[in-house]
Amino acid sequence: MPPWPCPGPDAPPLLLLLDRREPQAQALVKPLGDLLDPGERQRLRQLQRQEDGERFLLGRGALRLILGGWLACDPAGLVLGAGPHGKPELLPTEAAGEGRGLHPRFNVSHSGDLILLGFHPQRPVGVDVEQRRPVPEWEGIARRCLPSGTWQSIRSLPEELRSDAFLAAWCRLEADLKARGLGLFSGEPSGSGAGEDQDLDHWPLVLPEGYLAAAALA
Repeated sequence: MPPWPCPGPDAPPLLLLLDRREPQAQALVKPLGDLLDPGERQRLRQLQRQEDGERFLLGRGALRLILGGWLACDPAGLVLGAGPHGKPELLPTEAAGEGRGLHPRFNVSHSGDLILLGFHPQRPVGVDVEQRRPVPEWEGIARRCLPSGTWQSIRSLPEELRSDAFLAAWCRLEADLKARGLGLFSGEPSGSGAGEDQDLDHWPLVLPEGYLAAAALA
C-alpha cells in the first residue's frame, strides 16, 4: 500500500468500517493477528469471548496495517501507546515518521459486530459506534452527561424513539470527547455538554441496520 496523500486540515476524516461477520473480515483474522506486538497478543489472550477477541484483533490489526501503509513502514514495527484517557496514539519512532513531520491521527470504536476506524493526517479525530438497543435508564445518563437542551429534546420525543435519539447523541458526545483526548469525567461540570464544542467538526454516519455512529475532528 503506497503512502496516502495528505489533504488539508479542512478535509473530512477517512473512515473504515469492518463487520466481523463478513467472510472478508474473517479472512483477515490470521494475517492481522501476525501484526500484533507482544503486549497486544497478551491482551488478546485475556479476552475470553470469541467476539471480544475478534473485535480487538480486527481493530488493532487494521489500525496497524493502515498506518503502516500510510507511513510506508512495517505495520508490525509501529509502537502504539495510549493517552491519559486511553485514546490510542502512535509513539514517535523513526519508522513512524519521527523528524519527518508525519503525525497521523486516528481513533477506533467497536460495538456488536462492527469496528469503526477514523484517520486524519493533521487533526485529532474521534469516532464512536453503538449497537441499537433499549436504554431504559437513558434519562438519568443524559441528565448527567448531555447538555440540558439535548436531553430535553430527547424527552419530548415519542417513547419508542427515545433510545435511538439518546444513542445518537451519545455517539456524538463520545466522538467529540475522543477527538479532544478527554474522558467522560474529565473535570467538566456535569451536564455541561463536554463534547459539544463549537470548534469541532462533526459527521453523523449512515451504518448498517441496527447501528448508529458519529465522527468528529478537533
